[in-house]
Amino acid sequence: MPMSVEVDGVPQLINRISKFDKDVYKILQREVREGLSDVAGHARANTPDRALRGWGPWPVTTGRSAQVGTVTLVTGVRDLRFRGADVRGGIVPQAVKRSARGQVTKFSGRVITKTAAGAIFAMAGSTNKSGDPFNDHLIRKHGRRWPRTLSDALYAEGPGARDAIVDAIEKAAKAVTGRSV
Repeated sequence: MPMSVEVDGVPQLINRISKFDKDVYKILQREVREGLSDVAGHARANTPDRALRGWGPWPVTTGRSAQVGTVTLVTGVRDLRFRGADVRGGIVPQAVKRSARGQVTKFSGRVITKTAAGAIFAMAGSTNKSGDPFNDHLIRKHGRRWPRTLSDALYAEGPGARDAIVDAIEKAAKAVTGRSV
């Protein structure tokens, strides 16, 4: 990905901040999310109101079902229908810390879609060459590039987001150590 950036000493800095200076760590997380806000905004702006005609409702059971006589008891249903406003609201930036054995190994930011319909829209047809009519219609209408909306947003706004994240890390380093990374 063109947004990848490595800054020496970041895992050690994040370990130190997250364990010993919670306030600075919260500020760093917030600034990373703010740095990615343009990427998320671009993705939201390019999310259609309707992806395909007739998409949904697709109720999928999320728990166990039981049949008692002629009555079926369902514990939960997840609605997979595509509503543009819901999908746009589910596109969010995150600050991500990965750890192994209690030590931070990587710190980054990402933009994700939290809705099932948004994930289906973003990824459907990306590698499937089975001739599935749903995928074929989605590709014809919205293109083959995937993840839809998120890829375009990354290429358009990614460099600025990368710079904002590096600036946030530098600011956190100065707050904790008195010097830059």
